[in-house]
Amino acid sequence: MKLAISTVLLAAALALAGCTGAGTPTATPTDSTPFPLATLAVGDCTGPVEVQGSATLLPVACAQEHNWEVAAVLTPTGEAYPGEDALRQLAESDCAKAFTDYVGVAPDYSPLGATFVAPSQTHWADPANRHIACLIGSADGGLTGSLKHTALSFPTVGQCIGKPSANSFALDLIDCSAAHFYQVYAAKKWTGTTAPTPAEFDKFYTTVCVAGFKSFVGIDAGKSKYEILYFIAPAKLWTKVHDHRLVCAAGSPKGKISGSLKDSKE
Repeated sequence: MKLAISTVLLAAALALAGCTGAGTPTATPTDSTPFPLATLAVGDCTGPVEVQGSATLLPVACAQEHNWEVAAVLTPTGEAYPGEDALRQLAESDCAKAFTDYVGVAPDYSPLGATFVAPSQTHWADPANRHIACLIGSADGGLTGSLKHTALSFPTVGQCIGKPSANSFALDLIDCSAAHFYQVYAAKKWTGTTAPTPAEFDKFYTTVCVAGFKSFVGIDAGKSKYEILYFIAPAKLWTKVHDHRLVCAAGSPKGKISGSLKDSKE
């Protein structure tokens, strides 16, 4: 898993807010309280990593739309600043494991992204800031609720996505108010002990995706200008991918969709 590095800016303008997701919620201080790296805890949620010279993070309640969730907080050893290369090596090793432990699925089988925030050499001078925060989520945001133990390999109902890559679990999760390609409108778990046979899948797809399309968009899929895109774990990966849902999305490979397709009747 390739991780991006960000050095944290400890600015008084960044106020720490309580997080209602997994982990122990932190206290809510005043807007003038500094937001140092040391205050991030596992389960906290944040907005985007804003990089302008140094990176900044705004805390966000996990019940609200957010970009990232803290999966682990690492503490490098030693008192001397180890340098960005050493911090990256530690993050690439330990944050990948933290991703799997926290979400419940390996990064290669998840649509979620990963990054980490580490102290700059200047901020390393304060021992309280000598941590690395492993973040999971999406640079485009649009996440709600905690990702802990969700073990999801595919998006959830209501989420919007960019154009999927062939033979990859990687997806761009996009806020539905921004331009996107597809919107997830239905999902149902396959309860069989093995992957569905072609005949079983056809019936399952008709019940969930085809019927759900008409209920969501407002017209039959065959009469719509939009298509159905579906996700399901392939049989050869059935035991490795724990997300056994059939996920149905409506949209177009041309993209340029803004807002929801619900009741669009197009």
